[in-house]
Amino acid sequence: MKYLAEIQRKQKTGFLGSTMLAFDVNVLAVQRGEMWVATSANLHVTANDEKRMESYGHGALVLVETNANNQVQQVQDAKPHVMGIMRQLSQLQEKLQQVQEESTEMQQSLMMQAQEFHRRQMELEDRLLQVEQAEEAMAGLEEQQRQMQAFQTEIEALQSEIQRKETALQQAWGQLEQERSQLETNRLGVLTEDIAQQMTDCLERLRQSQPAGDTLGQWQDLLTQEQQFLESQWRQVEQGRGEAQQLQAHIQQQQESLTPQWSQLQAREAQLLTQERLATHWQTECDQLRQRLAELEQALKLQEQTCQQLKPLVGAGAVVDKAALLAMNLADLEQEVADKEESLSKFQSYLHEQEEELRMQQEAIDEIQTRIQQANDYERIDLENELESEQQNYQFLEASMQGQRQTLLEREAIACAYREILDQRQGRGTPEAKGSDLEPILRLAEQQYQILQQERQTQAQLLQERQAQLQQCQETLAQERSACAQQRQTLEHQQQELHQTQQRLDQLWGRLNAYQELLQPRQDQLDQTWHCYHQFSQGASQGQTQAVEELLGLVAQVAQA
Repeated sequence: MKYLAEIQRKQKTGFLGSTMLAFDVNVLAVQRGEMWVATSANLHVTANDEKRMESYGHGALVLVETNANNQVQQVQDAKPHVMGIMRQLSQLQEKLQQVQEESTEMQQSLMMQAQEFHRRQMELEDRLLQVEQAEEAMAGLEEQQRQMQAFQTEIEALQSEIQRKETALQQAWGQLEQERSQLETNRLGVLTEDIAQQMTDCLERLRQSQPAGDTLGQWQDLLTQEQQFLESQWRQVEQGRGEAQQLQAHIQQQQESLTPQWSQLQAREAQLLTQERLATHWQTECDQLRQRLAELEQALKLQEQTCQQLKPLVGAGAVVDKAALLAMNLADLEQEVADKEESLSKFQSYLHEQEEELRMQQEAIDEIQTRIQQANDYERIDLENELESEQQNYQFLEASMQGQRQTLLEREAIACAYREILDQRQGRGTPEAKGSDLEPILRLAEQQYQILQQERQTQAQLLQERQAQLQQCQETLAQERSACAQQRQTLEHQQQELHQTQQRLDQLWGRLNAYQELLQPRQDQLDQTWHCYHQFSQGASQGQTQAVEELLGLVAQVAQA
């Protein structure tokens, strides 16, 4: 476990009034996974640990790594680590600012696209309103078409009347020709009063058989009204065609503008797929690193167990400089042994107090759990927070106790080794330690443990870097997926609206073509009626008038003769 701690130097009085330098390690935070959790406690340090801390000044921040027994394994300056955290925080802030800027730019782009889309939608609505007006005009055209059909019925009735009068006129002309032939035959004869009267009656009948000027004028007025009505309908059809062509051009322009946007979206999705593959590769690499770390943790645990099993067999001789003790003054050695045994006794008392405190801590946790079961919802929140704090303190104290228990065993072994050497020098004699032959194996196991620990640190650092890269990639992928989905949804909505507008335009073209098919036969029929009217009007105005004048002149000549 890794701790962020502060070194406190202080002076303490040793045996025989001597002043010694002591160290207190105040824990400020403990690393749990990838997070640092603030805490407050003291780490118990041994004499070897104090030697490691002599190079650090009072109040220095250090990183302390402990093993499973809470024994100090490594002490290093915390400044590089803290600076690294500050740099990561600064980089994270820069990345966050960059992401915020990109998000702002994307929002502005989407806002501009939304405004453009709103403008185009308003144009489409105007076009659709014009189309609806054209449809209403077409409904009016259908009503006018019914009126035109009524006019057409009246025109057909007039045409029948005209044909009837033409037949009567032809009969009158035939009779007139007969009478004229008789008149030529009897030109030199004497015209009686009865014959003159008959000729006058015939002329009167001829005048009456001519179409009246009022009838021709009425016919012309009806044809003129029909022509004006058709011209207005043709103008509306042409206007509808112009609007339909403009709407078709607008739809084509919109479709052309959507095509590059679809291409851009496809390229963006292809790039997103590449990033997803890269993220998958990094995820696989992280999984492999986690598996490797788990294997290293297992190997470290086994190696540590091996070392713990070998240390009691090796005995204190592996950590005690026997040559120096054998060369030491006997009085000094006796004092050193007394100091070791007294220090061991104090440490045993201290450890006993810690065990008692741990027991009381467990009782407090049990009491809080009992109170939680009996508390209401409001009180339960405070009690749960208190329980969490007590459990953290218990776990920290338990972790520190494991190391202290191991330290007690080591001190007992060292004190025993000192006592054996003292007894040996005093002539009491003790058998040689049986575990001395295992000392090379213990050293080799400890070296292997250090190698595994360094490899674990390397793999953990690499995993942390890969996880940071993976997290950044996943955040970028999430933002990119959201942006692509939003862009696709916008494009699909625009494409759907264009499709609906195209359907309405097709319906408009169908109505315009159908209405043109209705108007064209009516226009052809009106043109034919105008042709008949002009022929009849010309024939009636020229032929009949001339014939009447000739007959009147003839009658006058005959009367004079």
